[in-house]
Amino acid sequence: YLWFNEENIKVGFTEKDRKFVKETSIALKGAIKFFSKYFLLEKSFPVVIAILAPNRKEYDRLVKELLRVGIETPSNPGRIAQPQRTDLVLLAPSAYSKDSIYEYSPEEYKRLIFHEVVHMFEEYLSPNIEASPRWWGEGLAVYLSEQWKHEDDVRTPALEGIRNNNIPKIEEIQKDVELCYQYGWTVVKYIESTYGRKMILNIVKNCADGDVFKIIGETVGNFERRWKEYLLNEEEI
Repeated sequence: YLWFNEENIKVGFTEKDRKFVKETSIALKGAIKFFSKYFLLEKSFPVVIAILAPNRKEYDRLVKELLRVGIETPSNPGRIAQPQRTDLVLLAPSAYSKDSIYEYSPEEYKRLIFHEVVHMFEEYLSPNIEASPRWWGEGLAVYLSEQWKHEDDVRTPALEGIRNNNIPKIEEIQKDVELCYQYGWTVVKYIESTYGRKMILNIVKNCADGDVFKIIGETVGNFERRWKEYLLNEEEI
């Protein structure tokens, strides 16, 4: 791999993906700066290392051997990014047409990087990242990266559920991976709108057992009722 180094980031790439290095580095720097401010970091975030894998086979190898994350191989074509601590493996956009279900879009690529950096910050700040519920982690990343504003796969199902007054229960979201992405962000948005950013930070920094609602101080039933009322009346969704 060739390497690009600047300030608090390193980007590894092969020659054919050199054209994506600048936007990758700009997005990483922008995300680190934005989330350092959002999460009120008192010291600099550690150096982030991102690698642009030139194809699916190399992506899988890096995820397994570098990140030590167990995945099926060949991995699902919907997988194009995997963070672990402050390392990030990305499938290079040049490989999207052959090795993924996505088409490359500069705007979506930037939001993808912001999404993955949210995961890095949560892991960095969490007292026990292994206990963090998937709906919370993915909801936080979809919300703070603003994917919920632009990307149909997470936005449309929620809008249709709200329009038809067919919003799933919190328990259903907790158990269903797709619902974690489609509705998790609505829960995070409600929490920030109702309790403020301080509550988001409180959950990220202090939720050691995965019980988000205990941190909020609400029963799941009461929270669910108020969250659904919010969604049915909220105009900015």
